[in-house]
Amino acid sequence: MDIFERMHSGEWIHSRKDPDYTTIARAEMNRSFQVCFKINHTMPGTPEVRALLEELFEGRLPASSNIFPPMEIDRAKCLTLGENVFINHGFTCMASGGVTIEDGVMIGPEAAIITANHDFHDLLILQFKPVTIKKGAWIGARAVILPGVTVGEGAVVASGAIVTKDVAPRTIVGGNPAKFIKNVE
Repeated sequence: MDIFERMHSGEWIHSRKDPDYTTIARAEMNRSFQVCFKINHTMPGTPEVRALLEELFEGRLPASSNIFPPMEIDRAKCLTLGENVFINHGFTCMASGGVTIEDGVMIGPEAAIITANHDFHDLLILQFKPVTIKKGAWIGARAVILPGVTVGEGAVVASGAIVTKDVAPRTIVGGNPAKFIKNVE
């Protein structure tokens, strides 16, 4: 199993002692940060930005999907986007544990997706859990999706929500921690 498969599986990894983490995973992090830096310092809406997004996602970004700069993605190799995905500016994605964003998802400004957490007894030990945003979901501005969460199909996460648990399909959640508000009609 390579380091990315180990991270996606939820294995605890020591960030300074695991040789694959300190070389391979850090190399991908550096590559992603460098390309994000270039994107964030290029005139928005230009062909150059699209070319850099293609470089960031290594040719895996669907033509119908777009992310507006500025953005920070720690390991783009671990982030998969479906068709017709729209991600507004200020997106922060710690994708090490694996992030899947399915078709038709909309993500508001300054939203964050986090897939990593530290061991409480040794902060150098990391655990990763994947995040999945199902088809047609809408994530509001400044919402935070935490490790291991699945946001159901057609669900809405209100602006500013901190999502710590799965969100049922076709429901609206909000608050900190996010709680059920109502069903989507």
